[in-house]
Amino acid sequence: MLSNLPNEILSLVSGYLDTPCDVRNLALTSRRLNEFTKLDGWKAYLHGRFGILTFSDAQESAHGLTTLYRNWDRKAFVARYLAPSENATDLTTWKRTRWRGPQGQTMGYQPHIDSYEETHSNWSSRREVLAWSAGTQLVMRIKETGPKAREQWEEFQEIKLHPEEIKDPEKNERSMGFVGRFDCYKNLQSWYIHQLPHSVEGRDDITALKLLRPNQKEEGFESYAFGTASGRLQVRSINPIQQSRKGQDYETGGRSINSLSLSSSSSPHLVATLANSMVALYPVLPNHPLNTIEPLCEVSPIVPGAHGGRIWSCSFISNNCVAVGLGPSYEPIQIYDVTPAGFSERPTRKFCLDSKFWLGQRDGEIMATQNRNTSIYPIIPLPTGARGGTGDSRVFLSGGYDGIVRLHDMRSPKGFETLFWDPTNDSSIYSLATQGLERVVAGTSMHSMLKVFDLRVPGSHHYHSIPLPASASGPKAQPPKTKVKGTRTPAKSFVSSGWNLFLYPRNIHGQNRVRTHRNRSEDSPIYSISIPSATSPSLYAGVEGAVVGLDFVSILDKHPDPLFSSSISRFEDTGSINVKKSWNIDEQVLNFGMYEQEAKDGRCLGSLGGMREER
Repeated sequence: MLSNLPNEILSLVSGYLDTPCDVRNLALTSRRLNEFTKLDGWKAYLHGRFGILTFSDAQESAHGLTTLYRNWDRKAFVARYLAPSENATDLTTWKRTRWRGPQGQTMGYQPHIDSYEETHSNWSSRREVLAWSAGTQLVMRIKETGPKAREQWEEFQEIKLHPEEIKDPEKNERSMGFVGRFDCYKNLQSWYIHQLPHSVEGRDDITALKLLRPNQKEEGFESYAFGTASGRLQVRSINPIQQSRKGQDYETGGRSINSLSLSSSSSPHLVATLANSMVALYPVLPNHPLNTIEPLCEVSPIVPGAHGGRIWSCSFISNNCVAVGLGPSYEPIQIYDVTPAGFSERPTRKFCLDSKFWLGQRDGEIMATQNRNTSIYPIIPLPTGARGGTGDSRVFLSGGYDGIVRLHDMRSPKGFETLFWDPTNDSSIYSLATQGLERVVAGTSMHSMLKVFDLRVPGSHHYHSIPLPASASGPKAQPPKTKVKGTRTPAKSFVSSGWNLFLYPRNIHGQNRVRTHRNRSEDSPIYSISIPSATSPSLYAGVEGAVVGLDFVSILDKHPDPLFSSSISRFEDTGSINVKKSWNIDEQVLNFGMYEQEAKDGRCLGSLGGMREER
């Protein structure tokens, strides 16, 4: 009997269970197994299913994780525009101010976004840092959830219930400090704004931005690296509590910065593109005595096969390996090793994307031709915990001008391992992000379109509480066959099942507080995407003149993610969730259109519509 097995064997069994219901059923088998499940069963399930060991409240964490992945599969989310509250802090004067945003430009700013999240002892206790560029300004939000946020919310409500006590100057100042401190989910938030000194909109815009992670910065400080169109490259650190700041300049020779990346080590390096033709490597030395730090090394990648090529991006795919995206070229990805002396003299690897040098599609077949140039824009490493990823993350994703997301493996001689493509739209890929071990999210160059592809085996649903029924829309389209000339490598695997989301709201004109976003282009690219962590329910996307936040939560879920429990309001008579009061009390939720990428005979079978709770 199971009850007679030692705990070590039971832990191994629990790690292979499919759903939380299986763990609960195990606990109901006997009193001893119930005690084991409380003590170790949920922890073993989290470790086996998700590779997570950090949460003390394992049962609640399992609920949150499985709910999160189910919401992604359901395409269930709540979306809003993000903007600093009226009580933001100016990082130059440390005074409270109202954010006005960039002024005097005919086009909206192009946001560059980065974020990260720290999870504390339990699932609902977190600290998230989000930053984005807005012309010559930088906007930062620090959000906290958990006991601290709940305590301050309760204090705020107590002050509101007894307004006569606000006459006390100390309590009045305290109450004013709460204004703008809570988001729509009652989480504690603080907004900060940094205006670049002596800057001119359009000329000195921030064109690249990265946040330093907790293991890379001093305690109490938030640090970020940014580059501008006028050639300024800096790493700045701020301490909001002590109201102190410091910065370090990096020598660029006045050349514009188009892309930058930080390694993940505790003593990171910074790599940046200079004037679209050079790649420079710098050490990150926040306490260096010199005013300006010189680059360790500069290289000029050769752009073979085409005239007028340029560097589009650079990214650390491991601590000692940098990938450069360039083009147009028939070898648009080049890899450089990072040594103590700088870059390797020549690229250690060049990727020739011989998968789609295609002239067109005829009779369901894609005709291969001679080497054809393309450009690679974003490059991101696959998370080290992802299936197929390795400890040093030699697996990475790229997005191209041809509208294809490719999975590359440095251990393989092939130019790519898998293609993720959308048969209904081939807009260029401008931005990429990964969602946990499950998905890759791509931002396109047109129509404010976000694309979501599944990294898992097609049709698999590892974290559903119940299996979903098969689609009734007919068989999925088969991958196109490639007719290959000569000895060209056979076509690799294609993945075309996914869904697309238009980040242009259809209800924007009915709202008041988002008037500033009315004039932005419906045809905006998605310039950047950021997901704070693998367990975060949030996704942030930068479109022209705005940042959109998506929280993956089901408004019809009777038992939603515990992370959102503080915002839930129920009807007193029935106990049912009050949807409007819980999820749209500010009436700022956006209504987007979407469609699935299922196609048959070249026709899209999906239809435009709002978000659905079930497929």
